[in-house]
Amino acid sequence: MQRSAGVLLSLTAVLLLAPPPVLAQAQAEAARTFLLVAQPDMLDPNFSRTVVLVMRPEDGGPLGIILNRPTNVQMRELYPERTELAGRNDLVFYGGPVQPDALLFAFRSAVKPPKGLNVIGDIYISGFSEVLDELLKHPENANEQRFFAGYAGWAQGQLEFEIERGGWYTLPLDVDAIFKMNPLTIYDELVKRATVRRIETRHEFRDRTSAAASRY
Repeated sequence: MQRSAGVLLSLTAVLLLAPPPVLAQAQAEAARTFLLVAQPDMLDPNFSRTVVLVMRPEDGGPLGIILNRPTNVQMRELYPERTELAGRNDLVFYGGPVQPDALLFAFRSAVKPPKGLNVIGDIYISGFSEVLDELLKHPENANEQRFFAGYAGWAQGQLEFEIERGGWYTLPLDVDAIFKMNPLTIYDELVKRATVRRIETRHEFRDRTSAAASRY
């Protein structure tokens, strides 16, 4: 991996987008940010047994980062010259097959960063070195910072096709999945959640259909 955080050229326009208007923000966030959970029979080795945080920017296809593939590489090994990392044990996660030598980072911030993509609320993703510099000044927030090598991307309509074909479960975003849930167990937990949700949805549909039929 390159030691410079660099700028993800293909993401530059996306990362500079402003968040949606305040009045519509909650609804817009729910529509554009969600979790993908790979179906157990997914054969693609890039995504087998993965949980992916997905964002739909206003321009371009969906972008995502894999949340449950930690590597055995630590940030301080990548940047031995950075004294801010000397006492930290942050692992680098495999974020996806696109630009695997590029570094992305997810983090919470009460202040909107100068360059970054708003995920939801006070959570952002960036790939810019000046943002990384500021993050590393706050080791007290290390449990709300996560680092990824690469990301996932889909062309317009591609992800919808994969979902319709049965490759993915979809779930509303649970922010605990980004920083708090154990990456080694999150997949099984969310598969169970997705399966239960699907069963409940089917029961809801059946009950509504039965209620409608009883009126006639």
